Amino acid sequence: MNVNAATAACGDDPAERGLAMTTAAVDLSDFSLWCNGFPDELFTELRRTRPLFHHDLTPGVAATVHRDFWVATKHRHAVRLHRDTESFTAADGPLIQPVAMFSSSPTIITMDPPELNKRRKLISNAFNPRAIAKLEDGIRARAARMIDNLLAHGGGDWIEDVADALPMTVIGDILGIPERDRPRIFDLFDRILKALAPEAHPRGGVELELFASVFDYAMQLTADKRRNPTGDIWSTLATAVITGEDGEEFRLPANELEFFFFVLAFAGSDTTKNALAIGLQAFLANPGQVERYRADEALRPTAIEEVLRWASPVAYWTRTAKVDVEMDGQRIAKGERVVSMLRSANRDEEVFDAPFTFDIGRQPNPHVAFGGGGPHHCLGAMLARAELRAVFDELLLRCDDIEIGPAKAAYPNLITNMSIYDEMPISLRRR
Repeated sequence: MNVNAATAACGDDPAERGLAMTTAAVDLSDFSLWCNGFPDELFTELRRTRPLFHHDLTPGVAATVHRDFWVATKHRHAVRLHRDTESFTAADGPLIQPVAMFSSSPTIITMDPPELNKRRKLISNAFNPRAIAKLEDGIRARAARMIDNLLAHGGGDWIEDVADALPMTVIGDILGIPERDRPRIFDLFDRILKALAPEAHPRGGVELELFASVFDYAMQLTADKRRNPTGDIWSTLATAVITGEDGEEFRLPANELEFFFFVLAFAGSDTTKNALAIGLQAFLANPGQVERYRADEALRPTAIEEVLRWASPVAYWTRTAKVDVEMDGQRIAKGERVVSMLRSANRDEEVFDAPFTFDIGRQPNPHVAFGGGGPHHCLGAMLARAELRAVFDELLLRCDDIEIGPAKAAYPNLITNMSIYDEMPISLRRR
């Protein structure tokens, strides 16, 4: 795949590219399908004509993710793939291709029950409603200061000043990263994400070097928290002990805790950043929804759920068949990979009325932005909701004449399942 050539194709209309692709064999390794964002038009057609299909090992697939796979486009697929742990395993990681970080050591996102249950029991105590409630005042105060800063300057960069800054700061607080270390560690996180973008070359060695730097830091931080707990969530996790179902005491092994550092840092920051970026775009494209948000406080919780459905911060998640299994009348063989297209599931016409309408009063709204439920349901869901609510309250209730410019972003594709937003200019004034 010539990435430069694919990037050049971004000037084409995405609807024309996507629908044209359905008249021939679908090849999702074609970067031009993804370069303007998730190809909604293509997946709308696929939900209608080929809701579950086997993707051949085309030359592009062989060059990018190195294996064939199944594509699951429907809401019911997402729910089953996440909940049916007897038939599907998370062991090979969330991406389609093998990733050294996931294959070298088990983590909470690659384990299955019953081993997963002990980890979730231990970790979930740090993210229960009481724990999140303790963070909410601080989250709102930080969001208010960030909006104050934008108002003082008449605008700025929505990504740098708010969408990236707030979740990273909150994650820094949760992990107990000292202020002096945060610029370096946050820069490493950012470089790792950019190394995963399709245009980032060379690949491989650079990624592993960056991962190693963060892992080394996580080891030092965890050891320090165990010696000198400081009251943050990471200190709690580093010292926590639970009694498992077997009656034995259990503490997260050192390597697993360090790998969870990665999971928490990326899942807790960039997913929220994506929701804040895409959510703002959705509000400004639908000014009537902004007025509804301002006028009716009762709508604000459902508005956050609609932002999550609309944004679908993680575009897809992948599972491996543990046994031969039937889905939608098709046989998926043991060992085959199945990609659950979460963004497509969140546009499923069989589940959502007018799925391409941004409606902050949507009820019910059984979105799968945090996965399809089951044992891998996102532990940080309540934290993400608290951050989104704080930011949109501060922005929409305090600001007017909000305008944004074109975003600088890399969008998901077969290699990476998240958007990477770099810039989004914003201007505004006080209401």
